[in-house]
Amino acid sequence: MIDPLLTPVAWQIMMVAACAAAACGLLGVQLVLRRRAMLGDAIAHGVLPGLVIGFVVSGSRDLFPMLVGALIAAVFVSILAEWLREHAGVDGGAALGVVFTSLFALGIILIEIFARDVDLDPGCVLYGMVEYAPIHQVEWFGYSVPRSLTPVLGALLLNLGATVLFWKEWKLCAFDPQLARASRLPFRTLEQGLLVLVAITSVACFEAVGSVLVIAMIAVPATIGHVLCDRMSSMVIVSTLAGVVSAVLGTVGAMELETGVPGMMAVSSGGLLVGAVLLAPGRGLIPAATRNFSWTMRVEMEDILAESHLQSLDSPTDHNVSAGAPSSRFFRILATWLLWALGYIRNGIPVGRGERMARTLLKKRSLWKRFAAERMGLASDHLDEPAHRIEHHLDEDLTRRLESGFDSEED
Repeated sequence: MIDPLLTPVAWQIMMVAACAAAACGLLGVQLVLRRRAMLGDAIAHGVLPGLVIGFVVSGSRDLFPMLVGALIAAVFVSILAEWLREHAGVDGGAALGVVFTSLFALGIILIEIFARDVDLDPGCVLYGMVEYAPIHQVEWFGYSVPRSLTPVLGALLLNLGATVLFWKEWKLCAFDPQLARASRLPFRTLEQGLLVLVAITSVACFEAVGSVLVIAMIAVPATIGHVLCDRMSSMVIVSTLAGVVSAVLGTVGAMELETGVPGMMAVSSGGLLVGAVLLAPGRGLIPAATRNFSWTMRVEMEDILAESHLQSLDSPTDHNVSAGAPSSRFFRILATWLLWALGYIRNGIPVGRGERMARTLLKKRSLWKRFAAERMGLASDHLDEPAHRIEHHLDEDLTRRLESGFDSEED
């Protein structure tokens, strides 16, 4: 069980987790923009033979040689997958699938051959040991800090420096690779360097949070940034912050539920992604549904007002104002009730602002029908439907331009 919140142990765990999440989030943006977010998954599976080879070469289960072997295997996974994609014409996802499944199978075979009687458990690499980070300490400038913070913070600083140094080049490679090649940038070197950084980051975070969380922290925070932002700079900031928030929420959640921190971090990041998908101002499902509902109600209310106004004037030729925009009975009833509640209509006749809205809509409709007839050459029996489609979209500026155009012709 993890100690209660706000203890030094809890803060150390949270610090290691937050640095790991931020390091993964920085590079995750680049992978998401290139549609290669599952590279972390490939690396997580492909490091198994490196773990075994590190054990065989060193003859011990010390962490350092095994992580060196895992790093070499991770770099090999990324470079081999890129080579297959570039030279063999294999799809990027298929190349990763072929490479990591082959290396994972090779790792199982090597375990059977060289480590059958040895307790070589790669579970710590898969699930991490961030809860035990405070146990193993090192001295930094007279301060005792978790040992696992060293590789994680190193990866964070390395990724931050590379992001600042290659910002323009990575941005061009992500959004317009053809232009990057035409501009004589070392496109292949830049892309392979990015893959090497992903491999280094993944292995550096293995001991702390495990490869399962590395996969989540590379893909999910960057996806949150992609949902919420339209600029790469904003994406990087949001992705990094989302990773840090996931670390905080995951640590607190693990303390409350007495479960693993990496798993709770992954769940927290997934919850943040669901919230972004639902509530994002530009692309969120709820704001989009709200805008659609608001627009449907506006159209229905304006149609009812215009139809009621024509009926009050006894104009039978234009009664069916909403014929071109059919709606459900629910929206019509709701719009009618709302118009009555707002005082826009009384006894079936528009009054006050409701009457002004009806006159404005009918004016727009008349202008557009005239424009369609005189400028577009539509027949008289083909004017109603396009007018019903466009009349609700005409703003004041366009209405004035249509009016002034006709007035100038008459003069």
